[in-house]
Amino acid sequence: MALALVTAGCTAAPEASETPTPEGTSTTDWTPPADDEAAGPTEAPALTEESGALDEPITLSTDMVVTVDEVSTITVEPETPGEYAGPAVVVDVSVTNDSDRAQSVDSAVVSLTTDDGDIGVSTTAGPNEPLTGEVAAGAEATGTYVFMLDPTKGRSVKISVNYAAGEPVATFAGTLP
Repeated sequence: MALALVTAGCTAAPEASETPTPEGTSTTDWTPPADDEAAGPTEAPALTEESGALDEPITLSTDMVVTVDEVSTITVEPETPGEYAGPAVVVDVSVTNDSDRAQSVDSAVVSLTTDDGDIGVSTTAGPNEPLTGEVAAGAEATGTYVFMLDPTKGRSVKISVNYAAGEPVATFAGTLP
């Protein structure tokens, strides 16, 4: 049995350009804009927020109606390695499109915070089925979100639903069962 050894040699770095760049000039064609505003945004825009009670729908300026259909508490059992067990909040939401064009909910974000500063940690365990796809004009989409939170019973919470990136946020306030 023969053993072959293959080696790769180093290649020399390319030689420097024979033509020097005049001092104070750039090797690119880009020049910064004269007006700082023309450079573009440097931070995310502020999103408008509409607030309401847990048991009432919120109509956003985009003609999307967001509803928290149900809030319940469960004990999550781990199904795959790395999942945690413990008390959790299940939030069922629906988004109805009252506009005249289809709206995507693929980038929807739902969050839960308590009035005393605790954050519900989103998990894929339990009956988690987020909003997905496009909602046709006049149609509705539903999603279920699960948040680990201990304790759960009787806590005051805010549930925020941002159905699409850059769009208004619906924030619901109420008390957990």
